[in-house]
Amino acid sequence: MACIGLSSHYRKLVELVALSAALGTAFLLINFLHFHFLAVKVILYACVWDALAASILVLVPYGFLRLGHGPLLTTEFALVAIASNLMIILYAVMGPTVIDRSLSIYIVQKIDQRGGRVAESAMRDIFVKEYLPEFRLVDVRMTEQVTSGTVEIENGCIILTPKGRRLSVFADFYRNIFLPRRRYLMGEVTDQLTDPFANAKQVVDTTCPGS
Repeated sequence: MACIGLSSHYRKLVELVALSAALGTAFLLINFLHFHFLAVKVILYACVWDALAASILVLVPYGFLRLGHGPLLTTEFALVAIASNLMIILYAVMGPTVIDRSLSIYIVQKIDQRGGRVAESAMRDIFVKEYLPEFRLVDVRMTEQVTSGTVEIENGCIILTPKGRRLSVFADFYRNIFLPRRRYLMGEVTDQLTDPFANAKQVVDTTCPGS
């Protein structure tokens, strides 16, 4: 009886791992094809859609063909589906999204591009004169904001939506409450980043056309 029970648990474990691996493999394949052959507006959103497509491709057939006939209970099937999709989203955030957005990675790559050494005094100019155009940062971020519904563009004017206003208020709240008050920045300890707009100078005219 003990051997039978052990065998049953082993079969269940193998099924859980195989199902999770199949879902992950399907996601990676779909994501690869999506990123190489289809237009993408927002990387994270695209990954979410790819995860949904992989779930339909793998989980739905499994549900019809194996659930009730295989070793997994319905609750176990649901848990492995949820856990696998959470791992996929974690990959989407920590993988392509970070690589695409990370300024820290850009700094490393830029120094490597320049032969492994750059003047510290040149970094500000690199950000403004090279980083922005090389990565089309304004275009990327504006596409994300429009797609997310936080801003709208009308007649050359970028307008904050109610959703965008709520996000802004939440970000202010989070910065003030949960970000470190004593941040070490290049030899200085400061709380400036908990309220970065407090003493910011408005050096750019942002008046909309026709206003």
